[in-house]
Amino acid sequence: MNVSIPDCFMIAFIVGLVFGLVYEVLRIIRLILRFKAAVFLCDIVFFVLAAFAVVKLSTVLGNYVRMYTIFGFGAGVFTYIVTVGRLLNLIESAASVAWRLTIGKLLRKIGGFMRKMFVGIVQKVKLGFVRVSKYFSEQPEKRARHLKSTAEKVYNEKRLDKIGEGENNVIKANVRRGLQ
Repeated sequence: MNVSIPDCFMIAFIVGLVFGLVYEVLRIIRLILRFKAAVFLCDIVFFVLAAFAVVKLSTVLGNYVRMYTIFGFGAGVFTYIVTVGRLLNLIESAASVAWRLTIGKLLRKIGGFMRKMFVGIVQKVKLGFVRVSKYFSEQPEKRARHLKSTAEKVYNEKRLDKIGEGENNVIKANVRRGLQ
């Protein structure tokens, strides 16, 4: 289908105006995320989608890309950004600030509550670890005192020396391992 130059320009202009809504959606994402990587990614996505839209529009209006189709599309997007986009920009910026202030206050309150709760839990767990540590650090001393108190439970050199026996009465053996 062959369309005249002014008609192609006006069709591309209208498509560019409508494509401004894609720009608006990506701009809202940029407002919410506020990371340099998100801004970069949104710009790349916008330009890739715009290039795809221009090529598709050009193939619908004729079988090749025309300069006035590209200029009409760009003029439509530019017109959207300068007129309706500015008005929506003001509204979205105000809504974004209000959103961040209300959500920010709410998150700070929730964060303060969570911090207090987490600190309390950590203090309780710390106290438990201190008690367990004291219990296990005292246990070897109790076991050692208990073992020293009875003669039957352990071979103790000091005890054997006191009763007159020692290493002299122990039989020593050499053990060889392997096949013989």
